[in-house]
Amino acid sequence: MKVGPINTLNGFPIWYEDQNGLRLMLNTDQNDRFNLVTPADLPNPSLPVSFPENFPSEAFYFTAEAEMETGTGERARLVLALEAAFVNEVPRDGEQIVFGRVRIRVDGLQPNVEYVVTHPYGIDTFISVPDGDGAGEIDFTEDIGGLNGGNFELALNSRVFPFLRWDQNVAPLAPQGYIGDPNILHSITGSPFGEQQNVFRIEGPGIGIGSPDRVTDNRIETRLFSVSGKISTLSGVDVSRITYSQNDFAGGFIDVFATSDTILQEIEVAGFGLNSTLLQGENGNYFARIEFLSENPPSTVIITNLSDDNPASIKEAAPVDFITATADYNNDSKTLSITATSSDEFHLVELRVADFGEGELAIPASGLTIATLGVPAAITILSSAGGSRIVPVTVNGINNPPVAVTANAGTDQTVIINTQVSLNGTASTGPITGYQWSQVSGTAVTLSGANTATPSFTAPNEIATLIFELTVEGEGEPSSDTVTVEVIESAAAPVANAGPNQIVQQGAVLSLVGSATGLVSSYLWEQISGPAVQLSGANTQVATFTFPHQATSLTFRLTVTGPGGSSIDEVQLSSLPDILSVTRAEFRTRDSEWRISGTSDVPGSLITIIIGNTLSGTVLTQVIADALGQWEYRVEPSDAAPNATRAISIQSSSGGTLINVPLNVRN
Repeated sequence: MKVGPINTLNGFPIWYEDQNGLRLMLNTDQNDRFNLVTPADLPNPSLPVSFPENFPSEAFYFTAEAEMETGTGERARLVLALEAAFVNEVPRDGEQIVFGRVRIRVDGLQPNVEYVVTHPYGIDTFISVPDGDGAGEIDFTEDIGGLNGGNFELALNSRVFPFLRWDQNVAPLAPQGYIGDPNILHSITGSPFGEQQNVFRIEGPGIGIGSPDRVTDNRIETRLFSVSGKISTLSGVDVSRITYSQNDFAGGFIDVFATSDTILQEIEVAGFGLNSTLLQGENGNYFARIEFLSENPPSTVIITNLSDDNPASIKEAAPVDFITATADYNNDSKTLSITATSSDEFHLVELRVADFGEGELAIPASGLTIATLGVPAAITILSSAGGSRIVPVTVNGINNPPVAVTANAGTDQTVIINTQVSLNGTASTGPITGYQWSQVSGTAVTLSGANTATPSFTAPNEIATLIFELTVEGEGEPSSDTVTVEVIESAAAPVANAGPNQIVQQGAVLSLVGSATGLVSSYLWEQISGPAVQLSGANTQVATFTFPHQATSLTFRLTVTGPGGSSIDEVQLSSLPDILSVTRAEFRTRDSEWRISGTSDVPGSLITIIIGNTLSGTVLTQVIADALGQWEYRVEPSDAAPNATRAISIQSSSGGTLINVPLNVRN
């Protein structure tokens, strides 16, 4: 299986080829009666297809669909397709995607019952899901391909290969140049599992009773499919690289690297000041070196497949210089050394390294040395003559030292005479193997647990200043730190202040900033009302948390404690409703298909879509806004239809609403 070169007119592969050598092209001709794309699928039906201004949001290399009727009179539908579309459903360069689809939808089944579906690309088993009306349904879609844009070869991993086509032993024959006519149901051939599986079959309890497609009481099936696909007459051509070299005013050479069909193609390169030249090639790779006799290389060259392509496949590209470069990092000196040269030795060419955290820097002829601790895995060299080169960074030198231990004896304290005092060295870091505390100065006290992270003692019966030293041991040198404990006679309890009440955005990361008057030993934040959140730094002066994705209020209590006692204060935070938008609101009567999408500025919100121009209408569905706040509802066929208002309304669990959004109802 193969994917063809990219079509410069729309950015999609010209063709896909299955394991039988059958190539199908992307059919975007809205006037082709054997195509699923019609003028109604274009933004301006009266104008020809052009990318991206007047291009369908979806088109197809191949489709094969079959339908049946269950015993309850509901529809069973199978969709097999190799589809071209866009990441956000709007034609936009860089967002082209291709995927293989297997979709199975069946209504009117018994709920929670096993059904077996046989189709040309496999046998799938499902447990029917209750649909809310007392019946069961199967709603299965498998899309495999590069769904984030590009990566067109990933569609080859889908199940829709080899392509199905009309059975040529059964009249009528497929139209010339096509694998079938989607307007006529026909038997098919091509299942990778043999001719016996060129069928759409469902087996399950009682599904055949009363069905016009009944084989037995527990089986329905059909061998008639609607098939579309146009056989490609193009081989195409892709340009892998066009670089030039030059060392004097008399000219130089252009090297052209291209790919196309493994069947030998006649590919020509031409340009201003160049002799038209055919590329040599085999196994789908093509190459030519062409001399140019001028002070500058041509600004562009044209590569044309002259074989059987009609119209001829053409790629235009600008020759750029070829960069030879090295990048080496010395871990002893912590320096990155870069050398680079251009194949253009005649013109004044500036080479620079793209910014990897050190800024974009020019590379002199003698090379560039950068002192850095941030070593990239690779660097990119850019040329003023248009060339670029990604160079992996090689590394030499000694290894980095192991992690050292660091002592942290904790924060200084103020305590009352004769009270129990604890020291805290748990903030020490590194691979620690031992703790040891000792008193450095002040009235002598007895330490309990001096070889642990948290020893304790009783404060003396007098005003004093005590200093303790913590030493931790581990890999490398030991580390020490000190802490001071002031012993006082008495103190008043501190007064807590949790800060003012706030109105905040849902999903925001927020800080609770506490303060206090008087001597403070510790802070403690606790949530006392509202949906539970995870507090970070709850035992510090400033605690943080993420507000829930919902319209609600949260209350927190701050407790401050000092030598003289403790006090509390509370703060309340309430949320704003989310901001909603609808980017698409469409209903297609042909397939009873809803296409609704939009955004919320609160990711994770539950979006309720309502039919009609008020929030009291019939609920169509509920969807979740993703991590970027985007949400979408796309379903066909649907039992629900627009009402006379031709509008929808939106309500969010985060409080936002949109009323009377116009609905585009189309064929």
